[in-house]
Amino acid sequence: MTIARAIFSMAGLVLLIALGTGCGNDDTAGQGTLPELPVAAPWASPADPLAGAAVESCGVYLAERCEAGELQRCAVYNVGAQAFDPAPDPLYHRVLLYERWYDLYHQPDGQTANRVFTGETLAGTAEATWGDPGHFARWSGTGDTAIWTGKALAAYVLRYVETGTEADYQRMEDKVRRLLTLFDVTAIPGYLARNHFLLMEPGAPQSDQHIFEHDATSLDHIDHIFDPVGIPDLPAVYTDGYNDGQTVHHGTPMWHGSPSIDQYSGAMTAFPMVYGLLRDPALQQRISHHLTCYLKRLARIEVINLQQNPMVLDAVLDYFAGANLQLDPDDLDFAELDTIVMYVHRQVNSLNADTFDRSCPDELPLTPWRVLDAADSSFVLDLFELVTDMQGRDKEREWGIDHFYVASVRGGDAMHLMHLSAMAYYFTGDDRYREFLYRELVDNLGAVDVAHTMGALIPPRWCRKFYGTHISITPFWDLLQLLGDSPLKSELQQVMEVEMWQKEAWNLGHASMDLMYASTVPDAIATGKAAAVSRALQTISEFGGNGGVLDDPRRNYTLDRQWLLQNLPSGVDTICPTEAERAHCEDGFQVFGINVPGIDITDECTGAAGECPVGDGCAKAMTVEPMPVAFRVWEDYLWQRNPFKIGVSYDVEGIQQTPGMDFIEAFWLARAYGYLDAGRGMVLAWQDAGACP
Repeated sequence: MTIARAIFSMAGLVLLIALGTGCGNDDTAGQGTLPELPVAAPWASPADPLAGAAVESCGVYLAERCEAGELQRCAVYNVGAQAFDPAPDPLYHRVLLYERWYDLYHQPDGQTANRVFTGETLAGTAEATWGDPGHFARWSGTGDTAIWTGKALAAYVLRYVETGTEADYQRMEDKVRRLLTLFDVTAIPGYLARNHFLLMEPGAPQSDQHIFEHDATSLDHIDHIFDPVGIPDLPAVYTDGYNDGQTVHHGTPMWHGSPSIDQYSGAMTAFPMVYGLLRDPALQQRISHHLTCYLKRLARIEVINLQQNPMVLDAVLDYFAGANLQLDPDDLDFAELDTIVMYVHRQVNSLNADTFDRSCPDELPLTPWRVLDAADSSFVLDLFELVTDMQGRDKEREWGIDHFYVASVRGGDAMHLMHLSAMAYYFTGDDRYREFLYRELVDNLGAVDVAHTMGALIPPRWCRKFYGTHISITPFWDLLQLLGDSPLKSELQQVMEVEMWQKEAWNLGHASMDLMYASTVPDAIATGKAAAVSRALQTISEFGGNGGVLDDPRRNYTLDRQWLLQNLPSGVDTICPTEAERAHCEDGFQVFGINVPGIDITDECTGAAGECPVGDGCAKAMTVEPMPVAFRVWEDYLWQRNPFKIGVSYDVEGIQQTPGMDFIEAFWLARAYGYLDAGRGMVLAWQDAGACP
């Protein structure tokens, strides 16, 4: 797969012996001394630069307070000069604005969501206008609250390790509590809610500080009532009700379930980052409890005796690994597999509420919950039942499954489970997790070899789900930050270089991904570090409001496709799909009568510019290279979406506003790794601003 993998040095030989080959070796090495698993806190606790100073730190830029009759404003303070800066660096000023807007307007009860307005909100609209509760209509994107709250915590961590102020520590710790609440409301250790909310009576008011739902008919089997009493850090509105100034409205506490891998990836990335920085052992224990319980809660499923039925093996691999794998010559040969192992997250719903085990399991999941035997006459029916259960978000099933890791054949899944095991070992020091990683994942399931196939299935850009790269590279970056020097880390750095960078992320122009790659792959093997950092810094410098005002939030503004096609920046060309790419996207396939549909990328041809005749219709041309950030279509988080898409239209301009985590996180990543100096030596502190009004 890589040049380095082909070099048979003594170190490489030792590495292969230590990691195993994934072929089920029965030698004694697997039962001998476990390899070391060096893990350590990715970030060190910084010194507070304002300790003993005459000024006090603050957390929200431009916030105001009245102290003993004196007005104070949260402003930029130059630590070295011991003076406030009246004209801070423009880029630093912009990120502070984005953090202000997130803190004040995009985190209902500490959760993360898009703000939807009552009507058109044009670029340059004053914060006092768009931030007015009267201009607020509702929240959107709440089904993804968990991942973006985790992403926010990661950004809070990076800001704190750069500033070291007490206010930034408290801001970070509070966000830890808000993210933990998404676990606590389920009353199932390790089970994550997508969001929590109050179901209010019809006609009750809306709120821009809480998530309220008013239509009970819109809820389904993944929405659950919970008892708010005794849940730590739960906002008082869940027990005391909502006072609109005239009436106290009491709602029914609810949590929204069926969490996916991407929802877990927020907590799985942020909690290892923050764990070693926390001063409260009780918070550390809560983090450890939930994430180790999550790992132990995963149920094991085995598909066995695949070699006895090659047709079955091909079909199962098509379904679980993908029908168009592009493997390298020295990649793992999946055709030799006799057993496929997956770990699944079982769903709680009304069909199993009375029997679902809500305790934290004592042991790691080594005993199968279900076994499908390819040599058995009932196999096709068993597989159909499993596939149906795996659609748990859409179908309520007694054995419903929220998400699954197919560690034997999917490289990203193998990485996720190694990450989970390493963080559990980091939290606890319990050798069971080290043993699970090396003996079960690496030796028995060949997780490292499987990880080397992470980039084997990259669909054409017309049907590619770009969020898949984001939810792989982010925890992968976290895993490499967590690991100390070891053969395992060295091998996984090769995976990051080849599979994640050279095959997946090199041409996406996604700033956070560029920086995560550049910060984890050593110079000796990194082929794109300089280019990645340069592009990321350029993208960050251009990031801002997308309606023509740079120091503005990002909203859903129309980008006219025909205008863009006529005014593409110099050096940006367009490309059309080939017939093979159309077929890859649209044709789909069947597994024993189970239809796996494709994704339509063609419509009826209209003759408009930028159409691509292919198949029986026309697809839309996309750009060859990623669009400059100013021309990319609005998204909730830019770094997990299509950078090649040209144009978008909306009926109401600027009616929806993003939380801005894509900019905030990328800025602090660049600062934390020393790639960017904007705002260095500056912190936020309370500045006297005259008498209180």
